Parts: sequence; C-alpha cells; structure tokens
Amino acid sequence: MKLLNTLILIASAGPVYADTATPLLSASSARTDRYGCTVRQRPDGMTYSGFRDAWRNTAADDLYSLRRHQTALEAGACACDALWPDWSSIEEEFEALGFADPQATDSLHVTWAAAEYFPVISNLRAALREQCQEAD
Repeated sequence: MKLLNTLILIASAGPVYADTATPLLSASSARTDRYGCTVRQRPDGMTYSGFRDAWRNTAADDLYSLRRHQTALEAGACACDALWPDWSSIEEEFEALGFADPQATDSLHVTWAAAEYFPVISNLRAALREQCQEAD
C-alpha cells in the first residue's frame, strides 16, 4: 500500500513541472522505411515531454515531413540522405514559426497545419512514392 501511495504521489507531481517546454531524452531504436533507408529520429533538442508540450513533437514531425518530401522531390532524388535529411534543416524554421516558444500553444500548430501541411502532404507523399518506385 505504501508503494502504491508513493507511485501516486510521484505521478501527480508531474504536472507541477509541465509549465515549461522541456526537451525529452529519448533512446528509441532505428527504423527503416520502404526503401531500406534508416528513418532519422527527431533529435533530443526537438523532443518534448509533458502533456502541454506534446503538440510540439507533432509540429516538429509535420514540418520535417513536409520539408523532406518537398526537398527530395525538388532534387529528383531517392537516396537515403535525400529522403531523410538531417533535422537541422528545419530547426530555424521550427523556431521562426514559434513552435519552440514556451508561451506558444497547440493552436499555433493547428493553424499552421491546416494552412500549410494538410492541403499538400498527401500529394507530396504520392509524388515521392512514384518518383522513388520509378528509380528502382
């Protein structure tokens, strides 16, 4: 019973620290995509913990996905480095869009995604799939 009370106390203490955007250290294993390329994991500096900051992870993933698809299509390339560029390619834009701002809320991402991400991502994915299947 004491262990249960201790666990409940520890779990309930988490939200006290949720007021700041805190990067989370992650240790996930590498995955590969349909072309055999290693999927680059979001860097620790762009990985957030806590309920209030979970949207930042999605914002980073969406921005990276959008830009990596656009870049690979513009280059006409299907090499792993083209399909999965370094995350540093979006760090400045992530900050400029305000996603890293500790005062920002998820509505910032929702607004951006509705205008910039969702209208084009499915077409970009299809075009990249076609481009890279033809390269095989």
